[in-house]
Amino acid sequence: MILHVLTASPEHAQLLLRCGLQAGFRESGAINLVPSAAIAASEGQATPMVAIRSAGLAFESLVGFCRPGTGVNDGDAVGRIRCTVSPAYLRTLVRLANARFVENARRIERFLDALAEATGASPGERAGERWEDAQVRKERKKAEGLQRREELRRQQRECKRDGDAITIVPKDAGVEDMTLGVGFT
Repeated sequence: MILHVLTASPEHAQLLLRCGLQAGFRESGAINLVPSAAIAASEGQATPMVAIRSAGLAFESLVGFCRPGTGVNDGDAVGRIRCTVSPAYLRTLVRLANARFVENARRIERFLDALAEATGASPGERAGERWEDAQVRKERKKAEGLQRREELRRQQRECKRDGDAITIVPKDAGVEDMTLGVGFT
């Protein structure tokens, strides 16, 4: 993750930076914490910029090359991409890269939780979201799924069969031409 934030004050910048560092974004930093001489002369305030980032999860590896054009046809296509690693090694590289994506997601989650806590939000509350218990969420999702299934069944009862396609004609449709192509065998 690379995140740049223009904060309202040095105090806000410090808070954001602390959350980023605690979450594992070690290369994070802040600039413009103190107003420059020109801004101070006009009695302006500093505009701190915070960068939340980490290069520790970066990953790169040479896996192939593109043969440059020689103009000579030596039986090999000019500009052809050549793989320099075995398929097994390539799978290993993909596993390593995926593991780093997972760790990055964990750091982002820790950062968001630390930021919510530092700003006084309740546990799990972010940008209008409310935290809910796992069992409550499971029950809510089940109820939503059952409601969607009933709505789909209702729509299917209102469908007109037209050859190999079903045309859905909901009573409250504000969208024109709602056609779902479904083949019957």
